[in-house]
Amino acid sequence: MESADVRDRDNAVIGWRYWQVASGTGHLRSVTQKRVEWPPGHVLVARCSGAGHRAPERSCECGIYGARDLSTLREHGLCLAPEVLIVGEVALWGTVIDDPGPDRPSERGICGWRGEFAVPAALQVVDDLVPGLDTGDLARSLERSYRIPVATMALTDAVAGASATILTFQAMAARASRSSARDD
Repeated sequence: MESADVRDRDNAVIGWRYWQVASGTGHLRSVTQKRVEWPPGHVLVARCSGAGHRAPERSCECGIYGARDLSTLREHGLCLAPEVLIVGEVALWGTVIDDPGPDRPSERGICGWRGEFAVPAALQVVDDLVPGLDTGDLARSLERSYRIPVATMALTDAVAGASATILTFQAMAARASRSSARDD
């Protein structure tokens, strides 16, 4: 793919990204843009909140992100909130920009893409992160809502590096705190 491409939905690029689950609605929510929800059955449209132009734009960082593959997401994605974590595939279309990522500006296509339009394509609920969460129930609920395949994934398969270490520690601390509260 060239540095920018216009694609229709039937020819979408499939990338990988993280989501969380919005409390109250149960919708997928952006990890970095906490107010951005992905309602079931709706197409998410990219907006540039900084410059106000049509997104994505080559000279800006706006657009809906998707990593090239799970390995790249694990390497470059940063997830530090001890909340429900969803990892999955996202279909990107409209204007799609080949995005090298912030630490390799001279290399094309290292990290993934930024798209104009997006919908989740397949999801996996991350296990072992939130004490007491029935990830199987959540997966079935998301599958019914979004009408796409949803499974579960181990925390160690979903994140790597510093994110994995921090999230594992936070999950252990939450389990210990919950266990201590029951013992009191």
